[in-house]
Amino acid sequence: MRIVRRTVGQWDGISRAALKERWRREEVYPYGRIDSTNEAARDLAGKGVPAGTVVVCREQSAGKGRAGRAWHSPRDAGVYLSMIFRPQEVAVLAPLSILAGFGVVQRLDQAFPGLQPRLKWPNDVMANDRKLGGVLAEAVWSHAAPRHVVVGVGINVRPVRPQAPAAVQRTATAVDAILDSRIDLVEVADAVIGGLEAYMGEPPAELPAVLLEEVDRYDWLRDRRALVTPPGEQNGAVGVCVGIAPDGALLFRPDRGALRRVQDATVEGVE
Repeated sequence: MRIVRRTVGQWDGISRAALKERWRREEVYPYGRIDSTNEAARDLAGKGVPAGTVVVCREQSAGKGRAGRAWHSPRDAGVYLSMIFRPQEVAVLAPLSILAGFGVVQRLDQAFPGLQPRLKWPNDVMANDRKLGGVLAEAVWSHAAPRHVVVGVGINVRPVRPQAPAAVQRTATAVDAILDSRIDLVEVADAVIGGLEAYMGEPPAELPAVLLEEVDRYDWLRDRRALVTPPGEQNGAVGVCVGIAPDGALLFRPDRGALRRVQDATVEGVE
C-alpha cells in the first residue's frame, strides 16, 4: 500500500480558515511539500469530501502532467492546486479538459491585462509562445458515469530558476516575467479557481456553438502548422490545426490527406 504523509498548514502565508473564507469553500486543504495535489484530491474525493473542495500546495515532489509527464513544481514559485467536481452526466473527459483550460485562460486574461494567455490543445496554458502552465483532468469512473473528477492546474508565477531542468528553461515562462512585476500567488489562485468554476459546475456534453466561438479566440494552435503524433507512433503528420470540435477533439488538416478529428496526440508547433 502506498503511504503518503501530508500535513495541512498554511499556503502563501494565509491560514486554512482564511482561504476557505476567501474562496467560499466548505473545505480547503493547504499543504507544504506533497507528492501531487491531484493525488491528494483523489484520496480526499474517495473519502467523500464535497464538490468544490480545493487542494493547494507550496511544492510538489511528484507533480504530473498529461500522459504521466513530470511537472516541475519548485517551492513557492507557482500555483499548484486541484479542485474536486462531481458531475452527473459525463460520457468522456475531453470536453471537460477543454472547458477547464478555457475557463482558466479566460479568467487569467481578465485578471492580468498584458498576460494574454492562450490554450494549447488539449491542456497547456501558453503565453508569449511559451508554456505558462497546464491543466490535467482525471476521473474515477463507476460504470458509465464518473464518481468524481479532479482537475489539477499548475501555473508558473515566479521566473524560471537557473536550476530548473534544461527543457523547462527552453520552453517555459512565468506570470512575473511577462508582466515585469511580482504578482501575489493568491491572486493567481483566485483566477484559477474562478476559471474552473465558470464552466465545470454543470458541464455540457458537447461545447455549444456560442462557447466554441469564445474558445476559438483563445486557441493557441488555431491556424498554426504543427506536428501531430498519436500515442505509440514514432512518426507524426505535419499540417495545420483548424480548431476544436464540439466534443473537444482537435481539428487537424495534414499536408497530405483529409481533415482529421484528433482525440489523443502530442502536438508540437513547427515553422
